[in-house]
Amino acid sequence: MSDDQYYDEETETALDKVKRLFVENKVVSAGVGLTIAAFVGASYGVRTGRREFAQHMFRARVGFQFFTLAALLGGGMFYDKKRKEERLAIEQSRIEQSRMVALEDDKNV
Repeated sequence: MSDDQYYDEETETALDKVKRLFVENKVVSAGVGLTIAAFVGASYGVRTGRREFAQHMFRARVGFQFFTLAALLGGGMFYDKKRKEERLAIEQSRIEQSRMVALEDDKNV
């Protein structure tokens, strides 16, 4: 979905919303990927007996989860503000169009 394409919140499914949010906020996608990579690394460390490596990976996973959560919150606030501005612009253009139609109707009367 492109940035300039409008979406309908009422008909958007939960899966569509998750997909859209991942595309909109690339930092969250990176955080999720890093979290998964750290978890896989920790699993590998546990299976191979590399305790120190596994411990580092578990700690990295927690850090990446915090990073992802911060990106979700920050991105959510940013995109919420952006959507409100877009809705306001759309509403203002609708009002302007209705005024233009009303002026045309007055001229024709």
